[in-house]
This record gives sequence, C-alpha cells and structure tokens, in this order.
Amino acid sequence: MRAALLFGFMATVCSVAVPAEPRPVPGIELSADVPTVTVTPRRAGRFALHLPSLTYSLTLTAYCKENWQPASVSISIADSGKSLDAEQLERATVLDLKLQVPSNQIAPVRIERFCIKDDQNDFQPDAPGDNKEPAGANENTVIISAALSAQASLLCATDSEQSITYITKPLDVMLECSVPESAAKPAKNQ
Repeated sequence: MRAALLFGFMATVCSVAVPAEPRPVPGIELSADVPTVTVTPRRAGRFALHLPSLTYSLTLTAYCKENWQPASVSISIADSGKSLDAEQLERATVLDLKLQVPSNQIAPVRIERFCIKDDQNDFQPDAPGDNKEPAGANENTVIISAALSAQASLLCATDSEQSITYITKPLDVMLECSVPESAAKPAKNQ
C-alpha cells in the first residue's frame, strides 16, 4: 500500500516537473566595453583615485516570450540612465547605446602599488615596495573589476498582462599609467 501511494505521488510530481515543451523566457543580454582612464604618477601613500567622467558603449538585446511584445527597456549606471519605448525597440533587436556617467556619480576607487612616483618626483616603475603593480596588472595598466554596475529592466506586455525582468552587470575600468618619457624602460638588446 505504501509503495502504491509513493509511486502515485512520484508519478504526479514527475508529470508536473517535466513540461511538454520548453517555453522561452523573457530576458536581457547586456555587454559593455571597458573604458580606459589615463593616470598620472601619484605619490606613495595615496590610495584613493577619483575617476573622471566615463562613457560606456553598451550592446543590449531584449526578448520576450512568444505572443508578448517588449514595451520598454530602461538602463542605468549610477544616476545616469536611458529608457527606450516600444516604438524604439521595434526598429532593432540589438541596440547599441552610449551612456556617460559624470565623475561626481562615481565613487573613488582604491588602488595600491600602481603608477607611483618617489619623493624626488621621479617615476619608479621597477622599484620594490609601493611601486609594484597589483596582481594581474601588466607594466602600465590594471583593470578595476566591478568599478560600477549597470542595471537594466525589460517590460514585456500582452493586451492584458505585463511582466518585468531585471539584470545587473558589473562594469570594469582600465587604468593606464602615463609614464614620463624619461622613466620609460630602455629596450632590451636581443
């Protein structure tokens, strides 16, 4: 009797858990470039770096379930944003956008051991201690992962219903040290 009840229960669960056909879900795909910021050599002990205004080039793809239509898309980075209505979304399935974020909307980033000059104002790219680049950096560049984030929302609609989907994407920034000509490394003889 217990086996029959268990089998009946499992048959019911399995029939509910496996749909007859997969249904597409609404979604947003977002990709972004990595802007580059030129950093002038800083004095040792200065860790907070205030970034300038940044412009991100974004590629956005929005799709709704079958028989639903995209009604609007909104995207924001910090306090900067753009919204697109249904008419704008009908023109293209892949959207290329530029979004500029003013410097006063960007928190300072903490960066150690990158682009440091010594007390005599001479840039020291190979000196030990504070002048060593962070892990993952090449000689004059470093990527700050997730310095900002982009939030996007997609509103899908039918004649009688609406559904909204959200995503968040971390945004990186590349820092490039402006090495003075006199401090550049000499080429190695081969």
